[in-house]
Amino acid sequence: MNIKCSDEPTQNLMICNGGLVTGIKRETLQSVLDALISKYILIMPSGKSYCFITCNMKEDATCVYNYIHGRIKLPGQNGPLYVCYTETVPDINYETKNFVFPPGLTLIENFITKDQEESLLKTLNWDNCESSSLQLKHRQVKHFGYEFQYGTNIVNLEKPIAPIPQDYKFLQTLFDKHGHKYMYDQLTINKYLPGQGIPPHVDTHSVFEDTILSLSLGSLCVMNFRRTDRKIDVLLPARSLLIMTGEARYAWTHGISPRHNDVIDTENGSTTQKRGTRVSFTFRKVRRAGDCNCDFEEHCDSKRWDASMFIDAKAASGLENSYVHKVYEEISNHFSETRHKQWPNVTKFLGNLEEGTLLLDVGCGNGKYLCGNENIYKLGCDHSSGLAEICRNRGFEVLLCDCLYLPYRDKSVDAVISIAVIHHLSTRDRRKRAIAEMMRVLRPNGKCLIYVWAKEQRRDSAESFYLKYESKNKDKYREINRRISEYQLTLPIHENRTNFVHSDMLVPWKKKGGERFLRYYHVFQEGELAELCAEISATMLKSVYYDQGNWCVILEKI
Repeated sequence: MNIKCSDEPTQNLMICNGGLVTGIKRETLQSVLDALISKYILIMPSGKSYCFITCNMKEDATCVYNYIHGRIKLPGQNGPLYVCYTETVPDINYETKNFVFPPGLTLIENFITKDQEESLLKTLNWDNCESSSLQLKHRQVKHFGYEFQYGTNIVNLEKPIAPIPQDYKFLQTLFDKHGHKYMYDQLTINKYLPGQGIPPHVDTHSVFEDTILSLSLGSLCVMNFRRTDRKIDVLLPARSLLIMTGEARYAWTHGISPRHNDVIDTENGSTTQKRGTRVSFTFRKVRRAGDCNCDFEEHCDSKRWDASMFIDAKAASGLENSYVHKVYEEISNHFSETRHKQWPNVTKFLGNLEEGTLLLDVGCGNGKYLCGNENIYKLGCDHSSGLAEICRNRGFEVLLCDCLYLPYRDKSVDAVISIAVIHHLSTRDRRKRAIAEMMRVLRPNGKCLIYVWAKEQRRDSAESFYLKYESKNKDKYREINRRISEYQLTLPIHENRTNFVHSDMLVPWKKKGGERFLRYYHVFQEGELAELCAEISATMLKSVYYDQGNWCVILEKI
């Protein structure tokens, strides 16, 4: 808006510090103006802290100015209102909104009666300490069927809680009458006091079926829907049922702004409405089998694409620096404490090396494969200065380097091992280059052993140690995602000690003090590592095997 103030009286006035955002109700301001003049137009732009008055005559505007300016203080305002004359006012159509709901969004008003609303509210005891009642930072909440995990938007399928009470079963009958196909098995009840809200979010696709229902009780409120640059505010009256399906459910975020007043539209224009206590009943159907089949890949965790297809060289380097190298610097001591025992088949490989062999361990970590076997000479290298320092203190020969650029001469070592390293490289080309570097420094007839994480953590009906470890606490949560904005990437966050769903992901590491870090991993499918090695020149694939959740190869330099 390009509004110019005037030093001389005009027909137009601007109340500079009073508008919908400051909580002024249209009706309150109209009552003041009606006592002064008979004809006027009041324009209250949405989302603004000011408003405009157009009078029939300059004399009327002067009357209003003299009465209000610096003199009138309206209820709920911190001080008097201040007014100025303006040359123009915004077009009255400035406030016109697009009231077309997002596709798939339906609102049914008066879905239940007042008696039914009162009956539902009487069933809620927010003062008790039952396990289904929680106190969140911004509101109180109860769960039935399954506990809804805020922050991750998931449920724990392995731990069902108290089912939806019989007192609420009549709602399922009403849902059925309106053609809803699901027998809902998860209910979240939220209590919103004035000033409380919920952040914008999309309910996780893979966790819940298509249709989500939200029944509003008590006070009305405005729910905000947004998709990219489109924003639609939807007024939810008491006793109304909001139905989210299709695009509205899968592609639009919905949330409630934490404020004490909402801007609503009336026949006379926009005004403010104070919020009271609102209670919402949100019904969901847990998805028990299969992935989401929606058409909105950019929001769908079931259709998360192969991230490495979208990572260029610059992004790959930055991703690995943030989610591999920096993480290992932070966790090096704790990581070392958890890495003592050698893998038996790696020990076997080392034991079969001839006396006097010069071994290079690429990505040696804390040096657990550099100890023992005094008949061979051992060198190590790693990207982490923290882990290299641990090796140095243990008396091992190590240096810092990048596995993509090994600082050794061609054909300079007799054997190479690389255990759990190249799965931290985020593109196929970089993984291939790392293998090629190992083969470059290997002498003819020398052997190279490589271990990488396997996507298949169950094989021949047996679970890997990774799945078995801490099985008593193995809660099967659904994943969430991390948006890495600087590289325009979205990666799933894996839930530890569960089967891998995606090939590229972030895997949490939790330190003793509780601090959590995320490490990037690319897990290899059967045949993928062997296929990569087959593309390396002067390389013979001697052996491929599966070892406790790892794909392993033994290569020979030819």
